[in-house]
Amino acid sequence: MATLGANRYGKQKVRVLRKLDNGQSVVEISADALLEGTFDRSYLGDDNTQVVATDTVKNTIIALAHQHLGPVIEEFALRLGRHFLARHAHVDRVFIELRERRWERMVIAGQTAPHSFHASPLGEPYTKLALSRVGCELESGIRGLLVLNSTHSAFRGFDHTEFTTLVDADDRILSTVIEAGWTFLPDETDYRSINERVLAAMLEVFATRFSPSVQRTLFEMGEAALQSAPGIARIAIRMPNKHYFPANLSAFGIENPNITFLPQDEPHGQIEAIVRR
Repeated sequence: MATLGANRYGKQKVRVLRKLDNGQSVVEISADALLEGTFDRSYLGDDNTQVVATDTVKNTIIALAHQHLGPVIEEFALRLGRHFLARHAHVDRVFIELRERRWERMVIAGQTAPHSFHASPLGEPYTKLALSRVGCELESGIRGLLVLNSTHSAFRGFDHTEFTTLVDADDRILSTVIEAGWTFLPDETDYRSINERVLAAMLEVFATRFSPSVQRTLFEMGEAALQSAPGIARIAIRMPNKHYFPANLSAFGIENPNITFLPQDEPHGQIEAIVRR
């Protein structure tokens, strides 16, 4: 006999842009909202009276964004989650994810353009909320932040087996696409300042410290993030190793003293860890 297990549903990729300050700034999000609660009758029979239509979920996101979306997306995530719990008594838990496309004002001939923007190169900020009637977990982070060190990185002394072909490198390119998410302490509300400090701390480590391995650099970045922001409990970091291998030009009688490299995106090394207090 089959029984119904854990379930949730909602709307994903609801995109909204709102102008702020008379169009001098904008905030754009792609939102997911998933609901968990008493929806068993719709799964086990033809009774849909418990279902909050996903179209309603979409319209709720848009309407509340029109009224409340501002530069701190964490505040909007909390407002959205609290609305669903307050409006629907049979909803027990709400999962919100907001991904932000960050726009920056153009600078033309040394002057900031009043209403023209370009996309920020510093990845995609996001926030994730799991809100129930008894607790809340709020995480913010960054995805798709492509970075590269042209030198000041090595990888040597690793385990060698009969299948190892990689040679030790004293000077290599280190490139990765940073994905990091940090979890706020329950009473923390200074989201924007913390986000800025965490990102700045991680990038400073990446740019200024010698890297003996991606693993070591990842931990040092997480450690610096925790030191910069007492309001977070932990940080999870994922750093795929975007390989750049020295080009072998010996067949052409050309030496390559670690100047020219061949990018290889697939397969790539994947390094992940959680750094906590």
